[in-house]
Amino acid sequence: MAEEQRNWSLSSTRMAWLALAGLVVLHLLLGILLFDPKPFIGGDNAGYMILAESIESGQGYRDIYLPDAPRHAQYPPLYPSVLALAGLFGGGALTFKVVSLIFTATTVIFGFLLGRLRLGRAGGLAVAIPLAVSPVLLYYSHWVLSEAPFVLLTLVGLWSAERMEDGQRWLLLAVFFGLLAYLTRAAGLPLLLALLFALGWRRSWRQLGAVGAAMAVVVGGWWWWGRLAASESAHNYSSNFLLFDPYAPASGYIGPGDLLARAVNNVRLYSVEVLPVSLAGNSVGAGVGLLALLSALLMIALALVAWIRDIRQVRPLECFTLFYAGLIVIWPQVWTDRRFLLPLLPILFLHVMGGANWSFDFAKARRPKWSLPVLGVLLALLSFPDHVRSIAVNRRCLQNYRAGDGLSCYAPNWRAFFETALWTRENTSADAVVVSRKPRLFYLISARKGAVYPFTTGDEEMLAFLDDIGAEYVVVAGLSHTTLRYLVPVIQSVPERFAVIHSVGDEFTAGYVLAYRSALEAGLPPQDNR
Repeated sequence: MAEEQRNWSLSSTRMAWLALAGLVVLHLLLGILLFDPKPFIGGDNAGYMILAESIESGQGYRDIYLPDAPRHAQYPPLYPSVLALAGLFGGGALTFKVVSLIFTATTVIFGFLLGRLRLGRAGGLAVAIPLAVSPVLLYYSHWVLSEAPFVLLTLVGLWSAERMEDGQRWLLLAVFFGLLAYLTRAAGLPLLLALLFALGWRRSWRQLGAVGAAMAVVVGGWWWWGRLAASESAHNYSSNFLLFDPYAPASGYIGPGDLLARAVNNVRLYSVEVLPVSLAGNSVGAGVGLLALLSALLMIALALVAWIRDIRQVRPLECFTLFYAGLIVIWPQVWTDRRFLLPLLPILFLHVMGGANWSFDFAKARRPKWSLPVLGVLLALLSFPDHVRSIAVNRRCLQNYRAGDGLSCYAPNWRAFFETALWTRENTSADAVVVSRKPRLFYLISARKGAVYPFTTGDEEMLAFLDDIGAEYVVVAGLSHTTLRYLVPVIQSVPERFAVIHSVGDEFTAGYVLAYRSALEAGLPPQDNR
């Protein structure tokens, strides 16, 4: 009898690992079918690649796309350093995208491992199943963005922290990967705080002191670099955080009541909009959308039950959930997005399965062995209508891309923007300075330095900015409402300072390159930019 139980156990273990291997293969297959070779239009990807270029070329950690190439202080240096290392071995944008897919596939493995620690093999599979087909995880599997490495490092750190009681080495691993997560994105700070809080709650003072000292060196080092770069860098997350709208600085700064209202509204948005889309994808019909919404609300209820039950043990995972969720709900609403929810998704699946177990126990019902994996499959099925549609659309784009028409899959306004960048590369001097809404993307295509225009309605302030950076050209494209709000009115108010020298696209989606005459060229006294 004992031998039979042992053989059954070995068979179950083997089955679980085979199932996990199948999930990883499924994730890779979907990642390949959904693979998007063109650049991401957000601009952060260009920022990472530009920083990698700066490191690789020996210029340091600088924004070399800006005319004065200041020190960079917005993104921590780990991910650009990884890209720079890949660049030394001939890596390019395509290689960087493949690396992202490897990161997300490994995330599926660690989702299983974390779930197995809490809920056994079946629970581990229940976490890995919806994670493997998650539309949001697959979306970031083909972009050159820090989301893929960040969610993986966070998950490895939490997995290590779950085993802290098994020996000192697990705490060291948790701290190590927590620091790597922080050096990938500053949003890794909640993981570090969770480790410190859990150690303090256990009164492990010696460990708390050592870990705190290590964290102080790394966090303090990055803070010190930020202080050095503060006078040079145009990016400042902390000041943007306090604004009502980072894209409308004139809106002013928030107060305590405004912060509470922002948190309440973000909780609503993440619950009824962001989470359903993260489960079912963007292109869902009304029926699937309603099902995704109901599933999201049920998941939140089950996860809260499990979190409330487990927080009494004050483990790093529950502390991280609280700290990270608190961070994203007080972040400016214009940035509320599934990219910020992504690091919580594996944890949410884990808590959902824990809540489902509690439901069986509360009802005093017998829990079938494969109930959790079945629940995972049901959650995973929500995403397949979106995957089928997205694969069909992506197939046409891949065909066009292979045929040399890489711009055809962009919306007309973005196509016009990239075409202006290509024209600028061929028709302007190498040292020309160009102002545009997306200067980092523009730099990647055109190899011309430049900056984004200031978000101000003051004509004199805008013109003084253009003069100060030595702007020679201005690009107008319908990428953002800020162009119409801030840049176009200045062009209309002093048309003698601007001249259209190139245009692409139709009347409604056109992109324009305008030559700019500085105050000196126009024979005017220089603007006072104090």
